[in-house]
Amino acid sequence: MRFSMHADLEKLLSLGKITPSLAEKLDRIAPGRYCFHTTWGAGKVISWNLAAKKLVIDFEENPEHEVALEFAPKILEFLHDDHFLARRYEDTESLINLSVDDPVELVRVTLQGYGNSLTPEKLEAALKGTVIAADKWKNWWDKVRAMLRSNVQFMMPTRKGERITLRTNILSRAQAALEDYNKAADLKAKVRVLDGIKMETVMTEPDAVNALVQAVDADVRNGGSLALQQVLELAVLRDDLIAAVKNTEAAQAAYPLRSIVEANIGDVERFAEVLNSMPAVRQKRVYVTLPAVFGEEWTQKALELFDASGARAVGEIAKFLIEEGHDKALVKHLKHELLRQTLPAESLIWICRQRHDASKPLFGLPVGIAMLSLIEQDHMDGGPNRMLRLKNLFMEDKNIIQEMIKGQDVAEVRQFAKMLYNTSAFSEQDRGALMARVISVFPDLHAIVLDALVDTSDKPEPIFVSWDSLEARKKELEELVNVKIPENLHNKKISRAEGDLRENGGYQDAKEVEKVLNRRRSELEHALALARGTDFAVTDTSKAAMGMKVTLQPLTGGDAVVYTILGAWDTNPEKHIVSYLSQVGKELTGRSVGDQVKIVPMDGDKKKVFTITKIEAAF
Repeated sequence: MRFSMHADLEKLLSLGKITPSLAEKLDRIAPGRYCFHTTWGAGKVISWNLAAKKLVIDFEENPEHEVALEFAPKILEFLHDDHFLARRYEDTESLINLSVDDPVELVRVTLQGYGNSLTPEKLEAALKGTVIAADKWKNWWDKVRAMLRSNVQFMMPTRKGERITLRTNILSRAQAALEDYNKAADLKAKVRVLDGIKMETVMTEPDAVNALVQAVDADVRNGGSLALQQVLELAVLRDDLIAAVKNTEAAQAAYPLRSIVEANIGDVERFAEVLNSMPAVRQKRVYVTLPAVFGEEWTQKALELFDASGARAVGEIAKFLIEEGHDKALVKHLKHELLRQTLPAESLIWICRQRHDASKPLFGLPVGIAMLSLIEQDHMDGGPNRMLRLKNLFMEDKNIIQEMIKGQDVAEVRQFAKMLYNTSAFSEQDRGALMARVISVFPDLHAIVLDALVDTSDKPEPIFVSWDSLEARKKELEELVNVKIPENLHNKKISRAEGDLRENGGYQDAKEVEKVLNRRRSELEHALALARGTDFAVTDTSKAAMGMKVTLQPLTGGDAVVYTILGAWDTNPEKHIVSYLSQVGKELTGRSVGDQVKIVPMDGDKKKVFTITKIEAAF
């Protein structure tokens, strides 16, 4: 309750010395009133001298401080008598006792003193360092926050920026959840509300739960594909609510989860991206619907999702397939994709992490070669470091290379070691560390390092490329130099003018892009300096070389395979076009009709012997 107007002001008002509006303003800073200063804390006006235009205020952190009357409104926040900070000033000791004996009550009192609503940051500012010691705040708040979440009187924030709100009406847990759900700003917020429900606490409130189920089901039906992740999660949580109250009627009326899956899984890549953002337990609920949606073909659809999925989803899909007894189908699929060298990074990471269990039949040197190829390609592309997780796996898993090459053919390991030692995707120090692991299993391969050390050649070997691929690289460099780099420089200048560079996201982004563009420019300039264009004109087809088609017949019978050997930048696995620098290209170059070669065919799982039956010009 507010005090009546201060006697000094009533006297001046009665004498006509001040106007009623001025008297009202001065009354806010009269002796006995409360105020707050950002540095000195809560305070109380002890006395004033209107003639001298001065106040004496007793602050929590600055007792009996004199303040000029003209500055008071500028530096102080004046408080109502029932404000929490006024109580903190007058009765800190009782609040300290509450923090120990009944911390939930302390939060309630604090919220009531701020109009029943505060952000967590403002609550911390009100209590930390005064009611609760600063060094004890974190532990205290962690415990109390859990208490508040289980107390229906408090509406807790579900994301940064939301407020802690004290309910003014008495509600059951299910009623509180329904109120929070209906007040939620969007589907993401509604998912967070349902996330906070403990199903065992609402089982005895079927009416309120059924009302909540109807509200959720309406959002599931109307959510649309643009909010697919939230729609899927709401459907799963809705079904959990239905199960909690055992409402078979609601279960039959609800829009089925499998219908959402069926309507949206056509775009496999987008669907996989959505699943990857969902918690693992909810992902599985989606996978469980696949047999009902696709019948006997559900395994193939699950494998398509596996190939398109990110880190979180890959493991869950594999786990589901294995649980359902389709581990052999998974291994067969991965083996086929591995041989075609089309496995994405996340699948390779899963194989490595499960190498002692589910992926044991797959793990070996081909996995390492596939990983290195992706890392090298990403490095050459010059874009974002998408293969960082693969690089980190090589570096951080101290046993992975040794396990990968143990028991493998020494010639194949030698090629892997050369590939590893010569890549520019790793730093010199990291390459040395990785090579040490190879040498620990195959000591003779130390010669690769020695050969590199004694190589005195100053001039790198030229590389031969098609005119088309050479022109494409030149155009890419031209666009970098004339368009992308100047454009990014312009963006950097604009962002720089926006203020503090340490907190300027646009400027920092432009700097990172600048590094990427300059690195790519350097790589292209280096590559183009070595490149030699050729039209692959062939006059002698007695031996396989660049510009030739080579027909291979399996020694064990079967369909013939035709490889076309072209330049360093012309590889196209779908058309069986190989670079003359590739493993297959090197194996075929210099061979004649009738020679036998040992290579891994794209549709096989191990090296096979082929006989060269025909060599002809590719063009």
